[in-house]
Amino acid sequence: MPSLLDRLLRPERTPPPPVQVDLAHVLLVGTGVWVAGLVVCAVLGWTGATDWVPTVVCATGVVIGLGALAWARRRRPQPGTAPER
Repeated sequence: MPSLLDRLLRPERTPPPPVQVDLAHVLLVGTGVWVAGLVVCAVLGWTGATDWVPTVVCATGVVIGLGALAWARRRRPQPGTAPER
């Protein structure tokens, strides 16, 4: 039996199992935020209150988000399958 000092210096812990997360939902919310920013920046660009650079950045965020969303939906885990390690 290991001593108390051995247990304190070398604890034996089992890591918790990985949590299944549907990444598509997370990416959908993030892309929605980029769309909202795109609308705001486009209105500010049309009124002349700001430059068009923020609009281009938001549009790029939307395009990347849509691509990531398509990737996440292709890699969505099937119900009842074990998580990948």
